[in-house]
Amino acid sequence: MNRPRDYADLARVDRTHVSLYTDPEVFHDEMERIFYRSWVYVAHESEIPNPGDYKTTYIGLVPVIATRDAKGKVHVLINRCTHRGATVCPYEKGHATSFVCPYHGWEFAPDGQLVSVGLPKGYNEGELDMAKLGLREAAKVDSYRGIIFASLLEVPDITLEQKLAGVRPVIDMYMDLSPVGEILVGHSGIYKHPYHGNWKIQTEGSVEGYHAIFTHQTALDVMARKMGAFLRGFQNSGLKGLDVGYGNNILEVYRLSDEQVHQRWPKHYIDMLCDAHGAQRAMDALRNRFNLVIFPNFAILEYQFRVIRPIEPDFTEVRIYHTTLKDAPAEINLKRVREHEFFYGPASFGGPDDYAAFDRIQEGFRAPMVPWVHLNRGYLSEQTDAQGHRVGDLTQETQQRAPYYEYRRLMTREV
Repeated sequence: MNRPRDYADLARVDRTHVSLYTDPEVFHDEMERIFYRSWVYVAHESEIPNPGDYKTTYIGLVPVIATRDAKGKVHVLINRCTHRGATVCPYEKGHATSFVCPYHGWEFAPDGQLVSVGLPKGYNEGELDMAKLGLREAAKVDSYRGIIFASLLEVPDITLEQKLAGVRPVIDMYMDLSPVGEILVGHSGIYKHPYHGNWKIQTEGSVEGYHAIFTHQTALDVMARKMGAFLRGFQNSGLKGLDVGYGNNILEVYRLSDEQVHQRWPKHYIDMLCDAHGAQRAMDALRNRFNLVIFPNFAILEYQFRVIRPIEPDFTEVRIYHTTLKDAPAEINLKRVREHEFFYGPASFGGPDDYAAFDRIQEGFRAPMVPWVHLNRGYLSEQTDAQGHRVGDLTQETQQRAPYYEYRRLMTREV
């Protein structure tokens, strides 16, 4: 039986209780209160560019289909036949004029409407209300710069514009690395990383500056041969971690000088961006690299979209979608692929280190006599910037505390 829990006490400002990572009833509450009733990342518009295109994914545990109807409108539909419950689309992506349940032949249009059923003459008058038996649709769908979010059961208490207010400038810089301000998601490959750990471990670890010089020592040693002084003085770099509201957080990864920009990128690419966006905006995008988390299930890290799929309290799948800059020179996108492969690929120097660490964290959580996870590094020296965002140094834990402000808000409100 699900007993009441004091989530404000279990998720404190500077620490979290181990039960938040292990308890099945907590996991159930998180699905109901966070994943089904707030903005959750679903897809990118480049994955479903045309009417009839679709992508299947999950909102929490619920299978959904992101698709475009005949007029090009995006719908997020629950992937469950309204008759007897089978999923109506078994494929991860594709193109379809309709979705047909394999069990009894019920057919649904891309907007979710029920258009036909198998052996219809078997139904008596009044037994089949076609208008009410379409696929259930998410309560609210919206997007920003092609990034599609949905709320499954109810219209969220904040708009998507409010939700993304603190991260929009960083998203804009990310997109403006393309001369047309657009990216393609997953066109150059995706892969899936399962790990034996709670979904919040990845949320905390996506933009974490503290672990890098320990967990990724081998990768940094290799990188240092090429980057030299760039990696020295890591802790005194002046880079920051920011809590930008609604659980979202940003890690400043590097900040290049104009000279370093020209060393890193060819002149014709820099000129292309300056012509497209103006010199100031283009150089800002090229100088600054950020990693960011949009709570609860989405991160943008360097050249990838990272999507967190909770499966069990102690089992999570992370889907990594490489991003391609639309209309950028081929050698630029190739460079991005190779750098992505070096650090984040399945056989890379970086990503597998993280998932091995996540497995070990969950194993450690089997010790209930050590009940707290400490997130207090830098808490007492945390500052507030002009926008009201909490700010800490790169290796402090401002970003790890950030999701739990929104976690407490959502987990303690009435549903």
